[in-house]
Amino acid sequence: MKSTLGLAVAVLLLAATPAFAQAPPGGVPYGAGYQLGVEEINDSGQVGFVTLFDAGPAHTRIVTAIEGAPAGHVEAVAIQHGRGCRHIEPGIIVHSADMHNGISRGVVPISQDRLLSGNYVVVVYSETHPGARAVACGWLYR
Repeated sequence: MKSTLGLAVAVLLLAATPAFAQAPPGGVPYGAGYQLGVEEINDSGQVGFVTLFDAGPAHTRIVTAIEGAPAGHVEAVAIQHGRGCRHIEPGIIVHSADMHNGISRGVVPISQDRLLSGNYVVVVYSETHPGARAVACGWLYR
């Protein structure tokens, strides 16, 4: 009986270990904030997540985490109008913090509810200067 109980406990611990060992992109725990996927654009190979957190009246904290971003490279993160990543309207509404080594943590002066209306996208650009190409996109919707 003791060996059966011990075996059951060992199996339970071993089965749970991979879940504890997994680190989500950007270090944002799954279930924290409102998390959406970010897809590659222009065959960049860069994919990940964008997570939104309410930051008070008319402000949202945005954490964007991308895998496949060039190490040591700085990329721009912007909010634009769009009804999906295939329908991005030209013109940046607001910049979030620049992305360093695949991570961007910024605050934008737009409420979370407004951002999640389905009318906005977060776009990652290959450079921080005008004319950079889009490399990843996440449609913000509820």
